[in-house]
Amino acid sequence: MAGQLTGQRAFITGGASGIGAEMARRFSAEGATVVVADVNDTLGKEVAASVSGTYVHLDVTSATAWDEVFVKDNNFDIVCLNAGVSTYTNVVGDPEPFPLSRLTNDMFERISSINIDGVVFGARAIIPHMCNRKSGHILVTASLAGIIPIGPDPIYGLTKHAMVGFVKSLGQTLEPHGVCISALCPGFVDTPLVSPLARIFAESFSLGVLPVDIAGDLAMRALSERINGSQWVVSAGFPIAQYEHKDPFAG
Repeated sequence: MAGQLTGQRAFITGGASGIGAEMARRFSAEGATVVVADVNDTLGKEVAASVSGTYVHLDVTSATAWDEVFVKDNNFDIVCLNAGVSTYTNVVGDPEPFPLSRLTNDMFERISSINIDGVVFGARAIIPHMCNRKSGHILVTASLAGIIPIGPDPIYGLTKHAMVGFVKSLGQTLEPHGVCISALCPGFVDTPLVSPLARIFAESFSLGVLPVDIAGDLAMRALSERINGSQWVVSAGFPIAQYEHKDPFAG
């Protein structure tokens, strides 16, 4: 039986583990041909082989690397700008004496370059090709932390809020060109970023930790609904839903 993505091609950054690897598995199961991109060559090649896909080494923080990868191959129906990190080793790091007390310039530059630059450079590189074909869907892995506060890691929250704003604004400009962009905003997902401390934090706020396969469901929902500039949310105990920001100036 043909899947929902039969005949389509998908490019996934951060595809070596976590949400990216799950999207690779789900898209492949739905019939897509998958390209896994990462800097972890060992795990990336393993994921690509497991889905009969291909692997490319890609540093998402390099604008030049992005341009080069899409010069070689840019005929993608789906591009997932998924690579991301937290400020510390895990989302919700060790307790700090006071906010930002352990934030160094290098830490800030690292998370900003991966979580923000990596998405902007990727979108900039692929959008002209999609617009020329008047088709394509860009999925940006944001987070529920891009919609609600995340006190234990405000810099992570900053980057994810930036991604939500980017998607909302870019969606308006892509609409006339037949290209769609959506943000995936899950709560805590069972990935390497979620430390034991983060799990305790999640439980204390009745958020829970989602199984990683929810990422595939979330991505497929965004792809099937195809609403430009949309944000798709899910948290433990709650169904997948489109988050709709209330316009403060609406009558």
